[in-house]
Parts: sequence; C-alpha cells; structure tokens
Amino acid sequence: MNKKKADIFGKFVLYTNISIWSLVFLVPIGAYFLTGEKAYLSPVHFALAGVVGLMQILVTRIYKKSFQRYWNNVSHSLAVLSQKLKEIKSVKDIKEFRKEKNKLLKPILEEKSFSQLGESLNELLEELANLFETKLFKEELIRRLTSTLSTEKLSKIFTSNVIRYFNVDGTALYLKTLKGDVYELKINKGFGPIKETLDEGFLEKVKSAEEQLIIDETLNFELDLGVCDVKAKSVLIHPLYPRKGKLLGVIFLGFNKEISPTDKKKLENFFSEIEPTLSLIFENAYEHERSITFANYDSLTGALNRRAGLRLLRNLLQKAHLNGTNLCIFVIDIDHFKKINDTYGHEIGDLILKKVVELIRNSVRDEDLIIRWGGEEFLIVLDNIPSEKAAEIAERIRKNIAETELELPNGVKLKVTASIGVACTLKDDTFLFEELFRLADERLYRAKKSGRNRVIAD
Repeated sequence: MNKKKADIFGKFVLYTNISIWSLVFLVPIGAYFLTGEKAYLSPVHFALAGVVGLMQILVTRIYKKSFQRYWNNVSHSLAVLSQKLKEIKSVKDIKEFRKEKNKLLKPILEEKSFSQLGESLNELLEELANLFETKLFKEELIRRLTSTLSTEKLSKIFTSNVIRYFNVDGTALYLKTLKGDVYELKINKGFGPIKETLDEGFLEKVKSAEEQLIIDETLNFELDLGVCDVKAKSVLIHPLYPRKGKLLGVIFLGFNKEISPTDKKKLENFFSEIEPTLSLIFENAYEHERSITFANYDSLTGALNRRAGLRLLRNLLQKAHLNGTNLCIFVIDIDHFKKINDTYGHEIGDLILKKVVELIRNSVRDEDLIIRWGGEEFLIVLDNIPSEKAAEIAERIRKNIAETELELPNGVKLKVTASIGVACTLKDDTFLFEELFRLADERLYRAKKSGRNRVIAD
C-alpha cells in the first residue's frame, strides 16, 4: 500500500489561512475585552472579519496555484534534464545538454527565493556533465589511439586532442629511445624551442614523484603564440608508467595563465581515468617499433641488416626503372679487417665497425640506405643522384674513414682505411640488382688489388 505523500505547500496554505482567519475573528473579541464596548461584538464586525478571512483564503489559493505552477515548471525542467542526461552518447550531446540546462535553470537562478537551490543544482548538473564528458572523451581518445601502432601517430593524436579538449596552450611529449635510456622529443605543439632530450637530473626528479599523476613544476618553458614567444605561467607534467619503476615517457602541458584548481582537478580526473591504459598503448607501440627495428637492423652497428636492406633496395630499383632515374650503390670493405681482429681482438673490431658506420652516416643523406652486407662489408644505396655526385660522396666517405684516428680503450691510436666500388643504373645501363652489385663488387676488387684505400667508379 502506497503511503500518501506529504503536501507541504497545501499544509502551509491551510495553516496560514486558519491562523489569519482566527486572528481576524479574535480582533473584535479582544477589543471588547479591552474596552468593554459591546459594539465590537456586532454582526457587522464579524461579517467584515468573515469577508477579510475569505479574501485571505482567496489570495492564498491564488498564490498556491501560482507557486504550484512555478514548482511544476521546476520539476518538469529537472525531469527534462534527467532525460537529457540519459540520452548522452557523444560530446555533441554534452553541448546540447549544457545549453538546455542553462535555459531550464534560468527561472530558478533568477528567483531570489530559490537562487541558492538553482546554483546548487547547476553545480551538480555541471559536475555530472563533466563526468560524462570526460568518460566520452576518454573512450573516443582510446579508440583513436588503438587504431595505430606508430608512436609518432600516437603522439599526434594525443596532443591534438588534449589541446582541443582542455584548452592547453602547449603540449610536448618525450619518449624513451629504442636503443637506450635517452628520452627524446617526439612531438612539440605550442611550445617554443625546447631541448631534444631530457636531462638526467630532471628525469630523476620525475622518477622520484612516480606516484603522482600530475606534477606541477616551475619550468622555464616558453609558449609559441604565433607572433612571439611568452613564458608559460603554468607547466604540468604527466609521466607515462606502463608498470611500476619503468618510465616510458613524459608529457608536458603548458598554459599561458595560472591554472585554476578546478582545471587542474579536471586534468587529474582525466589522467586518473585514462591511466594505465594510456601508458600501455604507448608501450605496445614502442615494443612493436622496437621489435621491427631489431628485426630490420644490425644490432651492433645500427645499419640495416641484409634481408631488410635488400628488400628496400629492390623496391627503389623498381621505382628508379619506372621513373627513369639514377640509383647508385657502393660496396665498401674495411681494409685488412681480419688482421685488426687478430691483432686487437673482436671487441676492438666491433668498435671499428660501429665507428665506420657512424662516419658513413655523417657522409650521406638521411634517406640513403646503409646496409651491413656481411662481416666488414657494407652496401650504400643512393637514390635519384647523378653518377658523378655519387662518386664524390664515395670519395668523401673514403677520406673521412682514412683521416679519422680511433683511440682504443688501452690508449692505442689506430687508423683504418676502406676500399669502395661504385655502380649506377643509368651509367652502367642496368636496373637489375644482381648485375649492379656484380659491377660494384668487381670495382671493389680492383680497388683492393690496386693498393686499397681508394674508390673505383668505372
């Protein structure tokens, strides 16, 4: 059996009417007792009292209806907002909800008696909207992030969405490099010039605050406002920890104003919601790229391994053939390398191989391929380059190797040389790898036979 609901407004009107009507009738009676004048007890006085009482009842009933109508509007508004909350499916729905909320709560906020109630309702509904918005934004962001296994694409997706959603003025993301504990700048949006790698001292500070989602630091960062750079007034830091003690990266958020406690709390709630998912997504992409790198590159020198390099080289040859462009290959062999290994040991031989690759890399373009072909032999691929220019680059590589003095761990200083054979598609009239390699290898052999430490290109 349902309990009858209390009618507060009805009781208020009833008791008010009884009180006022009682007072109206008690006035002539009281006057009689005070003055002794029987005229106060005349029917006219009581009739007038009755009229006043009836008028009071009429006024309060009108007021009750008006008040009830106002309250019904408030109840309807809350019911509409409740329904709108249930229908929220996207960030666009959140915007519609906020618009409707401001419209429906306006009468309550403008009514002096209920403005405090209106403000409390507004705060509550805004908090609910924020929770929904954060949840939807998080789900949308995660869906976009899980669409790729590229750390570069992940960085772009994350920074652009965070800038848009939180009105951040600058975002930078540093990630651990694939080959060591260096944390390298992956993306910078909105900051002025910043360091390419993070200092060890700063990293120690971040690691010591591992339990914090947001680290508030006073950093000398500048924001690029398009016209000029200005000092960031607030910089927040979020470390990426896919698992305890394993720092994968660091996210910087810069603001051109002192961030309010409310905005900071919103960011903390966001990172609290999205961690550790965010760190794990970046770690998966990082490990994927790491596995690809180790599968395609020589672990000692960092040059492409033979299998991966040959695949890329064949693709480039096919494109060069279709476009009629020139492609050149160098076959490079370190002179007397076996003797160096026998004299100084394989560890020194490994150091020399790494140094030679470093010298080659500094002598060619970023897009040129460096392939470890086997042992001390390397294959260099230069696409879309004139044959005479390729010969100049080969000579530059030879010279850089020959003129570099290597200091060994035992203090001994050593110089090595290399011989190079060059072959080019247009000059040698072939786009077949086997033929091109045969020509370059024959020229390398001639360079060795004619005294080593030289380039032969024809």
